[in-house]
Amino acid sequence: MSSQATTPKKPTLRQAIANNRYMLKLAFHACPAAAIGRLAYFIIDRGIMRMFFGVYFLEQIIHYVETGAPFQQAALFLAFAITLMALVQIWSSYYRRLLEPLGNQILYEKLHLHMFQKAADVELECFENPDFYNRYMKATSQIKGKAFGALNNAAFLTAEILSVCYLTYKSIATDPYVLLFAICPFLATYLLGGWTNRLSYQRYEENMPHTRKKEYVKRTLYLQDYAKEIRLSNIYNILMDQFHSAISAIIQNIRKYGLKTTVIYFLRDALNWTLVTGGTICYAALRLLYWKNITAADFVVLVSIIINYAASFVSISRWLSKLQEDSQYIDDLKGFMDYEPKISQSQQGREPARHTSALCMKNVSYTYLGQDKPTLKDINLTIEPGQKVALVGLNGAGKTTLVKLLMRLYDASEGEVLLGGHNIKEYNVRAYRDLFAAVFQDYKMISMSVAENVMMGHVDEDKRKQILDALKNSDVSDKIHTLKHGIDTTLGREFDKEGAVLSGGEAQKIAIARVFVKDCDFVILDEPSSALDPIAEYNMYENMLKACEDKAMIFISHRLSSAVLADKIYLLENGTIIEEGNHAALMQKNAKYAEMFRLQAESYR
Repeated sequence: MSSQATTPKKPTLRQAIANNRYMLKLAFHACPAAAIGRLAYFIIDRGIMRMFFGVYFLEQIIHYVETGAPFQQAALFLAFAITLMALVQIWSSYYRRLLEPLGNQILYEKLHLHMFQKAADVELECFENPDFYNRYMKATSQIKGKAFGALNNAAFLTAEILSVCYLTYKSIATDPYVLLFAICPFLATYLLGGWTNRLSYQRYEENMPHTRKKEYVKRTLYLQDYAKEIRLSNIYNILMDQFHSAISAIIQNIRKYGLKTTVIYFLRDALNWTLVTGGTICYAALRLLYWKNITAADFVVLVSIIINYAASFVSISRWLSKLQEDSQYIDDLKGFMDYEPKISQSQQGREPARHTSALCMKNVSYTYLGQDKPTLKDINLTIEPGQKVALVGLNGAGKTTLVKLLMRLYDASEGEVLLGGHNIKEYNVRAYRDLFAAVFQDYKMISMSVAENVMMGHVDEDKRKQILDALKNSDVSDKIHTLKHGIDTTLGREFDKEGAVLSGGEAQKIAIARVFVKDCDFVILDEPSSALDPIAEYNMYENMLKACEDKAMIFISHRLSSAVLADKIYLLENGTIIEEGNHAALMQKNAKYAEMFRLQAESYR
């Protein structure tokens, strides 16, 4: 995605209303109480109370003075006004200090759970697509603010429309001509607001790539994962250059758009308040001093009505512009939330048979999004139940892509993957993926307990022995027993000062233990021994073969000594299978595999 954004097209008012209605429905569905509370608060505060004290209260007091009303009548009205104010203040304080923070957190939780679920449902390919990932980042950064924004828009507009209805009634009864002083600022604010919205969104779009780069540098410097590299190299200086570059670009955009928006806001405010305040006072003064057709009391009420009237119209015009501004951001959110995954995570589809089905690839090719050259070309292979298969080849040969296709993290561009003779697209996705246990070379440890990192889910008492056995099989149980809280020790110290910091080999053994606890048909090991020494690697494979005797194993390894253990070996080069067979057959063939094996054996000698 280019850092130079195109000028966004201004959404129509109809589109803006539809987008904000979408956001309102999302907020009401997430937390009805929080949404209703926010609407009620703004309607009472911005609508009812402002009209009561801004117009009605003033009008009644002047009326009591002019008519010489009894003291008891005036005192009763004042007592009512004070009581009303006190009740509203109590409600306001209760809402702002308790209900609003509670509602905001519940709304935040529900909206982000909705977002997280969507992110978990979309296919892996989406996160490797810069355009989609940009949209995802914009959606996550905007969902909370625009949910509250849609609620605020609805509340403010409702409050101001109620105010305008009341003030229209009062204006017609007092002087219909004063409506002109309100309509002109309304039109000016609405038209200029559309201009500022486009500029604001264009600046946001141009800043997004720089903001992403800035946030990436922050994460890199904060996370433990990169701490050693930063201290042992000059990469810190390069990261700082990127950080300064991103900030400089954002500052440049602020300067680029700041002067334009300043001029527009000045024109808007000058038209609004100079025309409204000055014009209203002059008009009312003419009626009082020269035309002499109103009293001093009417003068005060008239000025109060028109100033409130104009303020309401200006607010409406601003919030209509705000609707359109928010609509542009909500489009990003809708685009993400309405995206239909190519690989559906629904519960539909047939259930796969267990432990009896062969897994096959027939003429499979795959090309990554945005690339012309396929990563895999015309792959044909079969993995029988319980069979041990090794995928070998140089880096970039397509081995990891192949196993991701087997697990249906991607769908083949051409050809098909079959399980038990049926295309894997016919199966329920979650049930199909449950057939696999995998350890990738870029495995991750989560800042949770050892037990949760092994189980990759909730841990109950029945599973604890299973976890201990898995840790023993992966040859890391001795280390875990030395930890203060055993398998309940948190990995990492980001949230727990008593957390454990493991070596790369120990962490990899934890990842390997995940395979031992899962009831599955296929075990996939993508470079599972990259951080292990040769003895640990030998023990790991020995334990793995014993534990997975009834399971099919597909393992990727650059150490061809491990391929000797496989029933069948596939050698990949440039995305195609160039040799296949067991170790003895391939050595007898004396081709590429045999050459690679001898080179490695010579290095070990």
